[in-house]
Amino acid sequence: MGIANSHALAATRNNLFGLQPNAPSLYEEGGKTSCQWLEDLGFSVRQSDQQHWVVTHHNPLPELHFYSARELAQFACYKAHHYAKRLLRENRS
Repeated sequence: MGIANSHALAATRNNLFGLQPNAPSLYEEGGKTSCQWLEDLGFSVRQSDQQHWVVTHHNPLPELHFYSARELAQFACYKAHHYAKRLLRENRS
């Protein structure tokens, strides 16, 4: 998927989603568009604190935690589609 794969790094212990800190965000920093994109992919997004979002996909687990609007936006831009497809396959099994 073009841009969805072009800026992502390999996951590491300190960067589980392989997000690149200087990658451009396709969405605004406030998080509203990112949340809508994630919800369209089947994720539920709950903001539990000012800079803390908890994201799930059709089931309570796994929970994905994001600690900045930029991190949430990067996940929405570059990794969410991959995770949504994978989690849907796992839930059908």
